Amino acid sequence: MKDVGWVPQIGSWVSVLISMTALTLTGLTYRDRRKQDRRDLFLRVHERLVEPDLQRGRRLIFTRAQTVEAVIDLREHEPEIYDQINRAVAMLDIAGMYITKNYIDKDDFMAEWGPAYGRIWLAAQPFLEVRLGGIRSGGSGWPHFRLLGPEAANALEPERSPDLSGDDG
Repeated sequence: MKDVGWVPQIGSWVSVLISMTALTLTGLTYRDRRKQDRRDLFLRVHERLVEPDLQRGRRLIFTRAQTVEAVIDLREHEPEIYDQINRAVAMLDIAGMYITKNYIDKDDFMAEWGPAYGRIWLAAQPFLEVRLGGIRSGGSGWPHFRLLGPEAANALEPERSPDLSGDDG
C-alpha cells in the first residue's frame, strides 16, 4: 500500500472550510434578519403614530394645551382630552426608547418623524410642565421623549420658525 498521509490533512482543511462557511452564512443571515426586524418595528411604530387617536392627541397639544393654565383646565374639566394628549406623548416616548435601545434606526426615524417630533416637543412644554410637575426641576417621566425632543427641535430648519399651529406627522 502506498502512503496517503495527505488525504486526512485535506479532509481536515475541508472540514474547517465548511465550518467557516457555515459560520459566515449564519452571521450574514443574523445581520439580515436583524435589519429586517428593525425595519418591521419601525413600520409598526410609524403605523401606530399615524393612527387617528394619536394624531388627534398630537393636534390637541397644538390647539388645546398651549399654556400651563389651559393644561390644568383640561386635566380638571376635560380629562378625556388630557388623557388623549398623554397617550400621544407616551407613544413618542416609546419611539424614543426604541431609538435609544437601537431597536429602530435613528436616522430613518428622524428622516420621517424628526420635524414633527421637534415641533411637538416645543409645543408640549406646557403639558410636560403640568404632567411632570416641572421638568426643569428634575421631574421624571418620559425620559426618551425628553432626550430626543430637544435634539429634534434643534434640527428644525433654522430659517423656518417652528409651526406650532398643527401636526404633520
